[in-house]
Amino acid sequence: MNEENDVIMERFRKEAQDGRISCAACFRIADEFGMEKSGIASLLTGMGIKIVHCQLGCFP
Repeated sequence: MNEENDVIMERFRKEAQDGRISCAACFRIADEFGMEKSGIASLLTGMGIKIVHCQLGCFP
C-alpha cells in the first residue's frame, strides 16, 4: 500500500459514519483524488464500508 492510497482510504474513513457512506460523498472523494468511480465499491468493501443512498443504482 502506498502513501497516496493511505490518504485516500483515510479520506473515505473520515467521511463514513457508522461504517456507511453516501454515494454522493464517494463520487466527490473520487473526483477529489482523480479516481475511477468503478473502483470505489471494491475499495470500500475491503475497508468494511457500505455505500448508501445510491443516486444511479450503481451500488445496490
